[in-house]
Amino acid sequence: MFTLTANPLNRAFAVRPVCKATDRPTVRELFRKEFYGSVAQNYPDEGLWEIYDNMEANDADVFGAYLVSFRDRLLFLLEIHPSFQMDLPASYLAREGSIGVYCFFASPDDPMNLPAFRTCISSLFDDPGIHQILTAISPVSRQDPKLDLLTRTGFQRLPGSLERSLIYHCTMETFPLFGGNVEKRTSAAY
Repeated sequence: MFTLTANPLNRAFAVRPVCKATDRPTVRELFRKEFYGSVAQNYPDEGLWEIYDNMEANDADVFGAYLVSFRDRLLFLLEIHPSFQMDLPASYLAREGSIGVYCFFASPDDPMNLPAFRTCISSLFDDPGIHQILTAISPVSRQDPKLDLLTRTGFQRLPGSLERSLIYHCTMETFPLFGGNVEKRTSAAY
């Protein structure tokens, strides 16, 4: 199960696995915001819970769906997947120690998203078996707060794209807390 690394800076953040019995309305609303924005349309349950059934969190690994909060305020839903469950071309998944993440934000402009997301990524890299974290994003514009959050966390765009998504990765070398200045580095992995 995924937990945050013990660090005094992490105390204000909390991570807990999604509880299908009680968190359905919260997860449904996060997905609605992600896929429909301000349109008042319900996100269907079909397919959503089947995905979560296949990624139940357990003590042996970090994979699962987690709600991340700052104090008592929900920030985002973080899904952590084995790389083979990501809908990405196989060439991106070949690197040993690769996992995937997707984030669904309660409010994309919340100033606590960046420190919370960095805390989560740092905690994932504390696992010696994790060497690369992948994600795909469909930015609305170059000023998309999710795109800014990824780049400020050390994610770099990989060459090639899916039909409407950009593929990003983060390694210990590109992560700011490990490698220094993100803007001055490029990834040699690809």
